[in-house]
Amino acid sequence: MLFLRSKTIDSTRFLQRPFISQLSASMKFIAIFLMGALVPALMLGMNSSASAEEAGELKELPRAVLKHIPPVYKEWTFEKNDHKTFPPGFHTETLGTGRPGEWTIVTEQDAPSRTHALRQASPCPSNTCFQLLLNEDIRTKYIDLSVQILSDLGTPTSGAGLIFNAQSKKNFLAVLVYPATNTVKVFEFIDGVATMLKEEAVIPQKRTRWHFLRVHLSSIVSREVVEVSFDNQFIMSIEPKDLKIGHLGLITMGDGTFAFDNLRAVELHTGNPISRPPAY
Repeated sequence: MLFLRSKTIDSTRFLQRPFISQLSASMKFIAIFLMGALVPALMLGMNSSASAEEAGELKELPRAVLKHIPPVYKEWTFEKNDHKTFPPGFHTETLGTGRPGEWTIVTEQDAPSRTHALRQASPCPSNTCFQLLLNEDIRTKYIDLSVQILSDLGTPTSGAGLIFNAQSKKNFLAVLVYPATNTVKVFEFIDGVATMLKEEAVIPQKRTRWHFLRVHLSSIVSREVVEVSFDNQFIMSIEPKDLKIGHLGLITMGDGTFAFDNLRAVELHTGNPISRPPAY
């Protein structure tokens, strides 16, 4: 019995020897393969480090240059333009048949800015006549534009308001307030011809003679939107088909007399990427 047991044990050891030999040979092969792959990589890394040290301190890769137009923030209170025709940087135009506009800075004791305002007193004899005061310096697309308006009512066709997106004296968008009818209208002017895009009724604040008109141009995803507010109440919005970079200004029509104060323009960057490089 002892002989048989010893024989069995010796047979098991004998059978295991080829497996152990194969495993040992495989491990040696893997070790040789890994050494062959790692040594060149280590040598390359050492050479790269040496090159970097020879070149000096590592530097950041150059970043993409994003051209950015400085934002516009401008307000005209007309306090420093003592009784001049109109502030510098503007010029007058008249659309349709009518005499040139009379844009002058006058004393208004209850003016929102303090004591001065910009008045336009020249009437237009027809519904196709408009008096314009265009800014020559500022060109922008997305803008928060506002002004305060004082009116002597005149006829129901008398209106005053803001010009924006002006490509020329005959091509622009405008929002006008009509005090005699308590309405606000948005117009598109193409080659000097006005087309009304939208009209809404308004309820003016009765505690003041001055009223606040605001136009807000911005982009929402893939849409460009113009929002109109009157006396701090949202009135309406439109989506122009081809909004472009343009000038701004003031506009009047009819036989009413209007004064303006605190004309304010703030450029917006709603649709522009703010990260560097752009994240989308």
